[in-house]
Formats: sequence, structure tokens, C-alpha cells
Amino acid sequence: MVRELERPQSKTKFPETAPTANPVFYRTYSRRTQDGKETWKEVCDRTIGGLKKLGKLTDDEADLLYRMQGQFKA
Repeated sequence: MVRELERPQSKTKFPETAPTANPVFYRTYSRRTQDGKETWKEVCDRTIGGLKKLGKLTDDEADLLYRMQGQFKA
């Protein structure tokens, strides 16, 4: 007898055309938190915050990165 296993719903929506995006993202980029793993937004906040500090980016430059990353262009 085969039982269907329930898969937990991801907080992050990845395109249907990229079936491996979800496991690759959570394995490679998302860090562990007390609640599980970081979401896409949390990873964006962490990485752009680091880039802003490291590259001494202005607020406008950081906002541009946020917009581009939110559209999956960065």
C-alpha cells in the first residue's frame, strides 16, 4: 500500500516552470531560524543589508536592489 505524503506548503512562491527552484533556494540560500528557514523576503533583507553595508550603498541604490530582487531580476 502506498500512502501519499503531505508536503508542507512553502511560504515562498516559485514559478511552475522552475520545479527545482524551491529545494535549491532552501538548501543553498535560506538560513535556519527559530521558526524553520528564512523566507525569500528575509533572505533579500539580509543580503541587501549586507551589500549596503559592504558596498556603502545609498538608500536609493539599496531600494533599486530591493525592487529588482523582488522581480527576480537581480
